Amino acid sequence: MTADATGVPLVEAIVFDLDDTLIDWWGSIERCVATFAGPVVVDALQAYCRQHLWEHRPGSTDVWHRNTWALHHRRVEHWPAALPHLDGDELHRLLEQFESELFADFFPETIETLELLGTRWRLALLTNNQELPSESDRLGLPTWFELAFAAPRLTQKPHPSPFLEVAAGLGVDPTRCAYVGDSVRTDVRGAEAAGMVPVWLNRWRDAWPDRPGHVVEIASLAELPLVLRACDPSTDSSA
Repeated sequence: MTADATGVPLVEAIVFDLDDTLIDWWGSIERCVATFAGPVVVDALQAYCRQHLWEHRPGSTDVWHRNTWALHHRRVEHWPAALPHLDGDELHRLLEQFESELFADFFPETIETLELLGTRWRLALLTNNQELPSESDRLGLPTWFELAFAAPRLTQKPHPSPFLEVAAGLGVDPTRCAYVGDSVRTDVRGAEAAGMVPVWLNRWRDAWPDRPGHVVEIASLAELPLVLRACDPSTDSSA
């Protein structure tokens, strides 16, 4: 990721995915469930996630998309399948407790990183999550994002249309936008199709042997300011 020949920074705006990029769904679910259920339940839910809610790149065992949030949003569907050893009453009790106690929180470095980035770059959010309005209220997303957009159901990521709509809403050329997300299938591929700079947040250290050189890889959001500053000739990268 470099600046152009005129010295203008390549990235003027940073657009983020929400679920499993800013919000720690599995960590939040695990911490919540561990307070009222034993490790057998926690392990069974994670095993179910790995087998049924995480997608693999075609022809590979490499994970390229996670739907961990579905353990909450579609819990009535997934919990009975994940916990067949529980009877109906016990499952109902656990679900009620989960619904009342879960708070899906940010990853530990999310807020600090957003506040740091917001002093230099314009920030926006693009998600496939149709519950964005309630999530925005719950998490105070307007604190950091001047624009938050839920992709329409018929043109969800990786369709390029919502990426282009966000760029247009910001008034920034898509090529001057970086898109940060954890999913290769929806985030990286969608950003590429829209002409944005794709930044792959690979928290889980997933393999991608043939990752193209133009796809920036980071293991934590905390790495993002340094990565962006390194390509910005107007900013001291040591700051």
